[in-house]
Amino acid sequence: MRGLKLIFACVLVSCHVSASQLIAAASDLRLVLPVLLQQYLAETGVSIEPVFASSGKLSQQIQHGAPFSLFLAADSLYTNNLLQQCSPKQHCQTGFYGQGQLVIWYHHRFQTAEQALKHSQHIAIADPNHAPYGKAALAYLQQHALWPELEAKIRRSDNAALVLHMLSTGQAEVGLIGHALMPEARLQQLLPQSQQQQLQLLQKLGRTEVVPAQFYPPIRHSWFYRPETKQPEIKDFLQWILAPQQQQFWTDAGFKVEHH
Repeated sequence: MRGLKLIFACVLVSCHVSASQLIAAASDLRLVLPVLLQQYLAETGVSIEPVFASSGKLSQQIQHGAPFSLFLAADSLYTNNLLQQCSPKQHCQTGFYGQGQLVIWYHHRFQTAEQALKHSQHIAIADPNHAPYGKAALAYLQQHALWPELEAKIRRSDNAALVLHMLSTGQAEVGLIGHALMPEARLQQLLPQSQQQQLQLLQKLGRTEVVPAQFYPPIRHSWFYRPETKQPEIKDFLQWILAPQQQQFWTDAGFKVEHH
């Protein structure tokens, strides 16, 4: 408990923003969500700051009192658990905003994903214990005929975003991540230069394929909202990101959009 409080103290100091401006977001949104927040700032003048971590870790932090009224999770398991812990007076809500897609990246020296899995030395995934995309990646690999050989190759990172670092630095020749970490080209152009360069490097070093959805459990991205009288701007932001005009953004980000 004390460790979690210290973590939040550091987060709040380093961000230089008040708690009312913070939202929690799954790590696979690390590239695309800031683009959406910039658009929202331009339209409304309201600045909202995201704090990124794996969905499991963020869920634990919210349970221990983290000051987030909005949580954009990568798995409905976590938002449903938070909803169950809310009292009726809190008027908590949850809902879906898109289905995530798992993609496999592999080095160009392999001609196919199957060849890459068989002959690679390391396969990078997020930790399945608290990262939904890591859980999906593990489920996919465990169904593979080569699973006895693949198991020893797996290298786990703390969250999905760190898998990109492992791939771009040569720590793994194969990686399984959320599509949002490798969004469509028109969305990539809106990213900061450093992030564009990392994605361009990965495109130069290897290729990416979408993993067929039948090979892993659905990754249903969901939101959890706990109304706070001091945070009316968060509810407005939630309604804004769920509006029909944002559907193209979520599609470009690699999600199958939920219909409302």
